[in-house]
Amino acid sequence: MGNNSLFFSLRWKLAILFGSVFLILQSVFAFVSYLNAQDNFENDRKNIRGHHTSIAETLTKDSFLVLKQFAEQVSVVNNPAQDISKEQHRAVSALDENWPRWQSIWDMENIAFFDNQGTRIKSWGKQLIDSDVAVQRVLKNESPEHQIFCPDNCYQQAIVPVLGKSGITGVFSVIRPFSEVIIKYRDATGSDIGILIADHKPADKAQVSPGGRWQYKLSGMTKPEKNLPIFEFISQNHSIDGFFNTGKRIELNNSVYEVRVLPIQQTDTRNAPPFFIFVDDITADIKRLNSDVKRIWLYGFLGLLVSLLLILLALHVSLRRITSLSKALPLLSKSHFDQFRKQISVKDSSNLGYDELDKLSFTALTLGDQLEHFEQEMRGHTFSLLEKSQELAKERDFVRQLIDVAPIMIITQELNGIILTINHAGTEGLEADSLNIIGKVFDTFLPDSDQGHLTKLNRLRLSECGDQIQLDGLLVTETGTLRDISWLHKLMPSKEHGDERVILTLGMDISERKIAEARNIRMAYYDFLTGLANRRKFQEEFAQKLASAERYGYQLALFYLDLDRFKEINDTSGHDAGDNFLKMVANLLKETIRSTDLLSRVGGDEFTLLMPHADMVGVDHIAKKINQVLKAQAFSCSGKSYAASASIGVAVFPLHGATVNELMANADLAMYQAKELGRGQYHLFNPDYDYRSKSNQIVRWRTILEDAIANDKFVLLYQPILNIKTNKVSHFECLIRLQQDDGQILMPADFVFRAEELGLIGKIDRMVLKKAVEQHIEFNRQGKKFKLSVNISKRSFEDPGIFEDFAELFSNPEVDQKRIIFEITDTASISNYQSTNVLISKIRELGCVLALNDFGVEYPSLHYLKNAPVDYVKIDGSLIRQLDKNNDDQVFVKALIEVAQTFGKKTVAEFVENEDILTLLKGFGIDYVQGYHIGKPKAMEQ
Repeated sequence: MGNNSLFFSLRWKLAILFGSVFLILQSVFAFVSYLNAQDNFENDRKNIRGHHTSIAETLTKDSFLVLKQFAEQVSVVNNPAQDISKEQHRAVSALDENWPRWQSIWDMENIAFFDNQGTRIKSWGKQLIDSDVAVQRVLKNESPEHQIFCPDNCYQQAIVPVLGKSGITGVFSVIRPFSEVIIKYRDATGSDIGILIADHKPADKAQVSPGGRWQYKLSGMTKPEKNLPIFEFISQNHSIDGFFNTGKRIELNNSVYEVRVLPIQQTDTRNAPPFFIFVDDITADIKRLNSDVKRIWLYGFLGLLVSLLLILLALHVSLRRITSLSKALPLLSKSHFDQFRKQISVKDSSNLGYDELDKLSFTALTLGDQLEHFEQEMRGHTFSLLEKSQELAKERDFVRQLIDVAPIMIITQELNGIILTINHAGTEGLEADSLNIIGKVFDTFLPDSDQGHLTKLNRLRLSECGDQIQLDGLLVTETGTLRDISWLHKLMPSKEHGDERVILTLGMDISERKIAEARNIRMAYYDFLTGLANRRKFQEEFAQKLASAERYGYQLALFYLDLDRFKEINDTSGHDAGDNFLKMVANLLKETIRSTDLLSRVGGDEFTLLMPHADMVGVDHIAKKINQVLKAQAFSCSGKSYAASASIGVAVFPLHGATVNELMANADLAMYQAKELGRGQYHLFNPDYDYRSKSNQIVRWRTILEDAIANDKFVLLYQPILNIKTNKVSHFECLIRLQQDDGQILMPADFVFRAEELGLIGKIDRMVLKKAVEQHIEFNRQGKKFKLSVNISKRSFEDPGIFEDFAELFSNPEVDQKRIIFEITDTASISNYQSTNVLISKIRELGCVLALNDFGVEYPSLHYLKNAPVDYVKIDGSLIRQLDKNNDDQVFVKALIEVAQTFGKKTVAEFVENEDILTLLKGFGIDYVQGYHIGKPKAMEQ
């Protein structure tokens, strides 16, 4: 290169190059940051608009739902049942009485009641709209309607039909102001909202701007002093079409507002009033955006200047002596270590000219040696490290995902209670965002009533109770909701010496379990209809009170009550009337007895009363008082009036028995004696009366039945049941017989009711099921797929331990539960509905099949059939015996078959004694038949 060659220093070349690159990169970065800021701002505004719209729509729907539910409640409370005009008068009277309270509490403007022709019966409050067309539409469609109308102010209206037994009997219209929605919106979002309604006032042409005056006016607006000028401005200078859906931004008085208009109701006519008008003040957001953009450009410029200065300084210091080193260094990347050593020269450190670059060269040589050594080791470890890092990354991601998706709350907190982390389930449980939870004290989410939890947690923090506690407690969410939580707090060890320990908190929501437990306890011990203790509760309390009376030496009286006219009311007025009668009697009895007495409903129309510390004077007084109170209260239904009374049998401990069964049996005997005396009588048990022979019979039957149970004298006979469709035997009904020592065979009608009376039927039912399961297993081993049908006594449904015994039998892997059919009577299911349904549900959970027996005889059959969880319906044999000779039975049986099959049940006819009956049943579409014509009951050959 000649001396006259132009020289332009590499220092300046690199400075200009790097400066240009930095300038371009900084400009691009600033511009992209600006665009991102704009996009983020617009996206945030879009999300906020969508959120606000969703809130407004939700508040509107909720408001309509509340109004409709209120109207439906009013219609249910005043639902006409029998005499429409009478009930309408009662409905009007009820509304006259409650209107001032509803007007105050619910902010109601108007309630109107129309008959089934659409004629207004009466109206309460101001009449704001002519509802005749809407009422006629509701009557025609038989479904509720709602609407918003705006004369000067906007109102909500819900119109609900009133349904009776024969159809719609009337219509209720309920109206209240719509202003509550915009108030709730303001409270929920902090933004402003108003309602636009049609303005029929003609505009002044001289004052109309090019945008056109809006043909709408404000019916209501939050912060009117601020927002009315905004509305006047936009209505005079802008067209309303520009504000629909996405809205428009306007500037007024050095402020920026975002204004949107949305229709309140979704109608066929698009953009029809009334409208919501949303006004959001985004001035602060715009200023913040502009400030951020300016800051981006300023920081970029300062960064560019600092970078250029540093580059110039570094180039000035390093380039002169680093050239040779820079040429040699690439050799290290190529692993040319020998060539690298030849190109690098290092002065002796004792020379005066030895400086940092010489030291750098020496360091480079040393680095080359080390790199050569490490390269060999790294090659061996590289692959193993990569594999381990990948495994660790997968494990870390898995643990993080596992914690986040875990269905329990996982929280870490410091010893002072400050929350450090929380997973997704925790944020859902606390009903708040994680940003609003982290940093708060965990104790604030515990209610004041849960001081025991807080005390144990503080002891854990002080290491006074080990390193772990577990308990069930409560949680208060951000919205104030109380939840039952099962907590586990674990004091975690510190990662390093000196680090503060943290507490790992796990929480599982058990609110539903607590509710279910309380409901199950209530269902198991109390009668669903009257709220009184049921038979199970009565038996437990009776045993306790009897033990207490025996221990402390006082008398305990047992009253056994049987209502005299209950069956008559049921037969003539239906089971609903019977239920109302039972509730009335229960309420009267509760008002009559002492607080220390126990009143229970133990059967359909049977009640018991336990009176501790009883004497004969008190027994006589309370027995007479019960019937005096019942007779004084007449029961009216369907235009008929019934006098209530009860036949009462009384047995007193220890005079008339020492055990629960003895006292129950003697009180029952006394009750039947009272019935013989006439309605409304009571009888105190006396061993010298004529029912002594009955007592002897009870003793005799107890001996027979206990001996039969102990010595397994019960046998099962199997009667075939024919499948009409396949013309083959599909299953057998297991029929119990008692074989006595003299060879005599006793039928179920001879001993079943005795076993129920003596409380032994549960043991017999268990024996029957055990024998049936054994036969079922034998069928399986023989390759036969027959089903077996087993009858269960109604008393067994009140036996709390019978299900566990059933479940143990079915735990045998050789048992196919789907081929075991339990037969229950409809009277059993109704007389103790709650206990029956609990046992039925458990039986179905085992996989067994259920059949409803004696269908068509008792009144509850059709009522219970609709929702009965049964698969088969057995029509009672009394309707089948004379089917070929009795036309009425033919019509009734055919109807029963059609009704049962309509509800998806298989039908079975019993007592089919000849071919003519079988032919008729086939024509009726029966599914299964059994009887002597099909096959007699007989023992199964092994």
